[in-house]
Amino acid sequence: MTDLITIRIYFEYGQKINNQSFWKKMYASDFSTELIKRAKTFGLEQVLHLNVSKGYLNNQKVNWGISEIRHSKHPHLIEIVDSESRINQFLDEQKAFLQDTKVFVVKNEVLIK
Repeated sequence: MTDLITIRIYFEYGQKINNQSFWKKMYASDFSTELIKRAKTFGLEQVLHLNVSKGYLNNQKVNWGISEIRHSKHPHLIEIVDSESRINQFLDEQKAFLQDTKVFVVKNEVLIK
């Protein structure tokens, strides 16, 4: 079995997708949906969009997720699990798309086999 790693990609709810035409901006998916689609197309092992109920990014004020309409600065999180080489290949391919995000490697420990 290949050793798996986990990365987390942090971004704001209102994260823009750069270099899109006017019509793509009007009707395209949001940033998290687009990232998940790209990861699925790439064939990554597992991708999750985790719901953040409250928190902050980059020393912003705390954003509370208590309303149906999220503030554009509300933190969001995508977690990806795959081999280190596959994740690095994906990140390299998506470098321009991910330029305004924070990507962190999470220490993996198998607790139960």
